[in-house]
Amino acid sequence: MTKKILIVEDDISIRELLEELLISEAYEVVTAAHGEEALEVLRAQELPHLILMDLMMPVLDGYGLRKELMKHSNWSSIPVVAMSAEANAAEKIRGYGVAAFLSKPVDIDTILRTIEQFS
Repeated sequence: MTKKILIVEDDISIRELLEELLISEAYEVVTAAHGEEALEVLRAQELPHLILMDLMMPVLDGYGLRKELMKHSNWSSIPVVAMSAEANAAEKIRGYGVAAFLSKPVDIDTILRTIEQFS
């Protein structure tokens, strides 16, 4: 069974790089440019096995997206891997129930190991 990953990242070059990487590793990938778009994807499609999201995004950031995910029983159980280059993001995201936090820039092996661990 192919595992589906939702990538939520506002930086198009990072989003496309992650998408290509995960497709090359045989994952099914859907993407969103911000949290609001991610919610639209979740409402419209089969749920992903994991959400890989940036924290700092326009429209609805990763913190707001995680709050929305936690309000819905069918979304709250999806493992979330948060990523950020923000200095204190690991502290700020504590208590949001994320499966893992990755500090940007993240190397490819770390991303793949983390996704494999939680998907």
